[in-house]
Amino acid sequence: MNIKTTKTDNPLTFGMALTGGIGLVLMIVALGIGVVQGESGNTGAVGLLFLGGLVLLIIGVGAWIAVTRPFAHFDDITQPKDTGHGHGSDDHHEPEALVEGEKPALPAGESHH
Repeated sequence: MNIKTTKTDNPLTFGMALTGGIGLVLMIVALGIGVVQGESGNTGAVGLLFLGGLVLLIIGVGAWIAVTRPFAHFDDITQPKDTGHGHGSDDHHEPEALVEGEKPALPAGESHH
């Protein structure tokens, strides 16, 4: 069974990401144009470009929040997750015997001189 997953498997969330990303790019381009043109530039066009980018960013982020609902799907760290192995955990471990001539491992932060 060959399962291939890519970031574009869900076209709805991919489209929302593109919408928000294009909005962010438009805002950055508008700011760059405003800096390059300085005071002599067309502030109305730069302002509209920035506003259009802001609207696209808000639409993209708002749609993503509405569709994916990240506030409703989160891990509850107070509840342990089932590992799916079908058996309980065993906290009892026997100490391992050292092989002749082998040095024991040192705790973190200590070194041998």
